Amino acid sequence: MTQQPWGQSGAQRPGSYQGGPGWPQQPGQAQGWQQPYGQQPGWGHGQAPWPAQAPTQYQGQWPGQYPGRAPVQQYPGAPSQPPRKQGSPLKLLLLGLVAVVALGFFFISLKHYLDGGQDVVTPQPGSTLPPAVAPEDIPEPDYNPSDLPMPTTYAEAEQWLTDNPVYAQSVAVPTNCALTRVDAVNASVSELEDHLNNLTGCLWVVWSPPLEAAGFEMPRPPVTVYNQPITTGCGQLEDVNAVYCAGDQRVYYAKPLYKIFPADVARLPFMPDMVIGHEFGHAIQARTGILISDLALEQKMDEDEATVMSRRAEQQADCFAGQFLQAVSQATGMSQDNLTNLKLIAANLGDDVLTGQPGYVGDHGSSAARERWFTKGLTETSMGQCNTWTVPAGQVR
Repeated sequence: MTQQPWGQSGAQRPGSYQGGPGWPQQPGQAQGWQQPYGQQPGWGHGQAPWPAQAPTQYQGQWPGQYPGRAPVQQYPGAPSQPPRKQGSPLKLLLLGLVAVVALGFFFISLKHYLDGGQDVVTPQPGSTLPPAVAPEDIPEPDYNPSDLPMPTTYAEAEQWLTDNPVYAQSVAVPTNCALTRVDAVNASVSELEDHLNNLTGCLWVVWSPPLEAAGFEMPRPPVTVYNQPITTGCGQLEDVNAVYCAGDQRVYYAKPLYKIFPADVARLPFMPDMVIGHEFGHAIQARTGILISDLALEQKMDEDEATVMSRRAEQQADCFAGQFLQAVSQATGMSQDNLTNLKLIAANLGDDVLTGQPGYVGDHGSSAARERWFTKGLTETSMGQCNTWTVPAGQVR
């Protein structure tokens, strides 16, 4: 994959499959992989073989594997939670689709100097830390997770986006799980990988209770740190990137990611934790059926409508990242400056800032929108407050 900088015409989304045969637009009709929306890189939406006039339930077939990349995994059986219909052709299609979906979180330029402060966040009344979760109660990273929930109809997909059971749940604030700090510049691959895998322990502590209360499972995804092209369940990752791959339900983080930051930002406390918090937000979407429902519905839409859907998915992950960092901020001893700096990172990830084009409409959202949803996560505990699927499109602009 040719690496291209943000904002250039023709830039590709790292993490999405960029070539190869075997992706039919209709059963039996071979087509190349299509890059569906815009030029701004982002999480790897891929054009899937959905019929132009989509029926209530898809009737096509899905090929088994594709030469030149990792084979599509076939996930037999239905997910164990919540109960779903068995053997749906739509579900079989989506299982193939999800095997090539990677959702990434990218950085290119930050215009603000972000410095860490020392003023520790003041605990709010009634926010005494609960007992810490014992290490032996936190599961090991799951290399063989259960199947992702799959909708069987488009109506069900829409319901999972707008009225998902998880929206009735809340994140426990404060959560007694403390983050450590890592020097993202000088840490070795193994040191950074150890840090990020320990981080997913805290992510699991925060997110497993609300997901299980809603009837879903939350396996703990492994994190792999790479510094050269790597083959994943979503194909080959070459770019400096961070990705949640739905094909193998793992997270991938490029060791050279810090090189895209100014020198003083590269060592910013909790920058890698925020990145992985966003990627874990995509894992939450995958484990609650939101991710695959979004992909299903996007295939019925025109380019503009699908771009709005992409922004909804990205900014929901921003909001979930904010909720996680809110939950662990007291135990971690984060300063107000730390939290302010993280908001500035969110703001500088807007499509308009990254392209240098005020008013640019991309598939991640504007600086103002991304900061707004991340900040909402820092201040709200209800997961329903991160429901980006029912707000006017202008709120994810």
